[in-house]
Amino acid sequence: MKHKSKNYTFFAFAAMFSLLLVSASAAMADGVSSANVKAVQLVINGQISALKSGDYQSAYSFAAPNVKAAFPSAKIFISMVENGYKPLYHHSSYVFGKNTVSNGDVYQEIIVSDNTRKLWQFIYILSQQQDQSWKITNVMMYPFEGSSV
Repeated sequence: MKHKSKNYTFFAFAAMFSLLLVSASAAMADGVSSANVKAVQLVINGQISALKSGDYQSAYSFAAPNVKAAFPSAKIFISMVENGYKPLYHHSSYVFGKNTVSNGDVYQEIIVSDNTRKLWQFIYILSQQQDQSWKITNVMMYPFEGSSV
């Protein structure tokens, strides 16, 4: 009986260890490499800086082909941003939050404080292009319930 007890303990330990390895591997598969985080954040910073400075052609250059198909000129694109993403267009500050990868796309959160100090959560979705550059394919905006940035 003593011998069987040791076997069960060994198998239980082995099963738990295997489960931990699988969980860790899955978590790493969802993570964003530091090089990609840096590249994605540079794209987002570049677009936000271009919006702030009024360089609309540069802001438009960070958009992916699907966005450019929907908004075929910088003027149309900026009109959409100004009307649909006013807190981003007229922000006072922002910070980067969490990020993850799904189906090869990077989802990058930023928390924005608008000119009234109201907080907003933006989720930028970026896709790596054939030339290895990252382009913005979508942006979602939500009111943020949290403390000021």
